Amino acid sequence: MPPLLCLGLVADDVTGAGDASVQFAKRGWETFLILHTGHARGRLLAGSSRPCVIAVTTDSRALENDTARVLTRDALTQLMTAGIDHVFLKIDSTMRGSIPGQIAGALEAWRTRYADARAIVCPAYPRMGRTVQAHRLFVQGEPVERTAIGRDPVTPVKTSDMNVLVPVSPSVTIADAASDEALAVLAASIAAAGPSAIAVGSGGLAEALAGALTTPNAPVESVARVRNPRVLLLVTSLNPVSHAQVAKLREVFPDVAVVLAPAERVGNWSVAERLAGEFSSLVERERWDIVGLIGGDGARAALDRLGASGIRIIDSILEGIPFGVIAGGRADGMPVFTKAGGFGAEDALVKVIERLTA
Repeated sequence: MPPLLCLGLVADDVTGAGDASVQFAKRGWETFLILHTGHARGRLLAGSSRPCVIAVTTDSRALENDTARVLTRDALTQLMTAGIDHVFLKIDSTMRGSIPGQIAGALEAWRTRYADARAIVCPAYPRMGRTVQAHRLFVQGEPVERTAIGRDPVTPVKTSDMNVLVPVSPSVTIADAASDEALAVLAASIAAAGPSAIAVGSGGLAEALAGALTTPNAPVESVARVRNPRVLLLVTSLNPVSHAQVAKLREVFPDVAVVLAPAERVGNWSVAERLAGEFSSLVERERWDIVGLIGGDGARAALDRLGASGIRIIDSILEGIPFGVIAGGRADGMPVFTKAGGFGAEDALVKVIERLTA
């Protein structure tokens, strides 16, 4: 099929927007993660000879479904006004948060253009251990409710039954996928269905859809390496995976500076905001070659504090860990990577620093 003009990607947090949109950047798409939908039109009007992705976050994961519906509807409506012609709704790969509301909002907006709009839902990301089999969600082979996600302090997932997590209707279809090959087949069917179909999934489905829609041999920008970089990380995720990764990083790269969330926190933004303030002050006071944002709430808060309009996404460092440069504000042009809290092996942050070092 011919290249797309532009795909609008709506996510429920910053790190999710990054790890889904980077799948298109890896295939040569011009890719921007914006913090506010008002910036979308400017990005599209800037013009490009390549297909593009405009990704925006609603920060709606921990909100009630009704609120998430309105935020998602309004975000997608703004992207439609800016000129996007296809939609990807990025949801959490472990089904945390207000996903029914997000889907309802996306359908509400997209039906103003396509009366027959429907959502095809599959959060699977096999390379990150997330699979959907017989309409049940598994993380590393375990039903999701038996993992740390079932005990998440903000958005716990209490069942692996996708039919409970996303009530099926004539306009909502749940799809299984336990492998990359299954996701590729699903993505091909979504592409063939045309723009009325809303793909709803995580970075796994985004990668498969990017492959289904991309012309082979598209030019891809490479990640720059730095000799002996000064690195500053903001880690607001409470997921034990993130804390184990930081501990391993400190063993191997003790000079990396880390602003770290406490082991436990009440489910609100107060600590994330405080840590984001500490992080942004360090960014403004000292010279850093690379910054990293781990955890969606803190990533958004930090970028807002710095006055950024978003991130221009370039490529992946590791699976689920996009790399780009901050756009606008007091850290304009600064290299940055983002990561969801629960993603990656224990040595993921070690490998990130190794791959960014000349």
